[in-house]
Amino acid sequence: KFGIAARLASFIIIAGLAIAFVASEIFYKQTYNAEVSNAKTAIGELVKTISPTASIAAFVSDEELLKEAINGLARSKNVKSIAYKDEKIKYKVNEAGFDESLTLNFDVLHPFIPTEKLGEISITPDYRQIKSDAELISSVNSFVLYLLAILVTIASIVICYFLVTRPLVRTSKVLYAMEIGTKERVDTPLSHSATEIGTLVRGANRLLDNVENQFRQERKLREEIQALEQRFRMIFESAKSAIVLIDTSGKLVLYNDAFVTLLESLGLYINQENTEYSDLLIELFEEPKQLLEFVSESLRRDEIAIGEYKLKGLFTSKSFWVQLFVNAVTTEQNEKYYQVTLSDISKRKQDLEQLEKQADFDALTQVLNRNGGEKKIELEIVRNRSFAIVLIDLNGFKQVNDTYGHDAGDAVLIEVAKRLSENIRHDDTVIRWGGDEFVLLLQINKVRKEMVIKAMDKVRDAITKSIDVGSNYSGVSIGLSAGVAFFPESADTLDNLVKEADQAMYRAKELKLTAPDKYLFFSEN
Repeated sequence: KFGIAARLASFIIIAGLAIAFVASEIFYKQTYNAEVSNAKTAIGELVKTISPTASIAAFVSDEELLKEAINGLARSKNVKSIAYKDEKIKYKVNEAGFDESLTLNFDVLHPFIPTEKLGEISITPDYRQIKSDAELISSVNSFVLYLLAILVTIASIVICYFLVTRPLVRTSKVLYAMEIGTKERVDTPLSHSATEIGTLVRGANRLLDNVENQFRQERKLREEIQALEQRFRMIFESAKSAIVLIDTSGKLVLYNDAFVTLLESLGLYINQENTEYSDLLIELFEEPKQLLEFVSESLRRDEIAIGEYKLKGLFTSKSFWVQLFVNAVTTEQNEKYYQVTLSDISKRKQDLEQLEKQADFDALTQVLNRNGGEKKIELEIVRNRSFAIVLIDLNGFKQVNDTYGHDAGDAVLIEVAKRLSENIRHDDTVIRWGGDEFVLLLQINKVRKEMVIKAMDKVRDAITKSIDVGSNYSGVSIGLSAGVAFFPESADTLDNLVKEADQAMYRAKELKLTAPDKYLFFSEN
């Protein structure tokens, strides 16, 4: 009932009836007035018809002829009563209907002298009859006008239905039933290829083409997004590094399996029903305060926080190291998150420690080599602690090497390093300086020389004992010469300390030539 066909038909009917009503009313009044005026005119025409006869009858005073003329006029249906009078004759027809206020007066003139009046005819029109006739004619005309309006309205409705309404209704039904995004299109109604309806249909089809293209592009984009999401999820879930997404309050928004595995290796577990862990990540690290300061400062400078940090395990003594990446991300909705990536570098750290150990320790004797020894001495200098370095040269080692071979020489070096380590305090350090030279780093107090002499006598007694170099050889004995330098009295740098100890050691060698019991010499500085 609210369709365009019903509404258009209703509007046409209402408009047609309104126009017919207004037009019929106007036409009725005009017809009525015209009929009344025509009746009066007809009476005047009848009077003109009988005027010659009445004029002659009045001129000759022929009453009978005058009455005959008057009676002929009275037979008109529009005349109610007639009265005639002159100087000699007076005559009335239907005197009861005579009404002087409604009479029409006509002069009867002299037949030969037109300006001379002989008598007067007074006619009372039958206005009831005149009005009745006028109303009848007006009603008939109004009925015809109404009928014509109805026919025009029906014709308008039929024409509008076939030319406008039906094509539009058909087009709307086809559009309503059409599945958007398919190849379906609306056919142009017959005879409307050049009309506005044809333009509307072509516009709708063009819109459907655009919608189909958009649907196709959107479908393609959705497939690409799904593929990217699958790849991302595959990469995210299968990543060996622990990846965590947290919001500004510290809530775990997203994390992968590697993160769960990392927590489990540390003796921690995530409650899947409660991810409100504001301090969970911080609690993983051994130095959380230092970490927070570093990350906060990096993010404040809009930089990615990158560093290597040690984790603390709750139920394991294993050392865990991770490389930490923290960067801030902001979504299109202006929501801020932090992406945290934890890459396990424990093995690399162990390898580095092993390499560092290999770089700082002598592979043969398992004591510090010169590189490691220099680092140790430099550290003591930085700490500004009092210490002494003793540079030891093995006497007779070259003869052992030349006589028994390098294997025997290696055995001597190993045994010497062992005996040195066993006969010094745990705070002191043994360093293989190179070849058959060793350095002792001795922590001392104010009684410097006495402590060194006491320690070195113990070392000399241990080293000069016979050393077994193999089942095919008897034991060998070696001696030693040693030079001592003190920090900071002898020198305050590594190079100068070594130089002073080296000079003292050569003085000891020189003394030993003349005094075999003399094996130790102190720096003169």
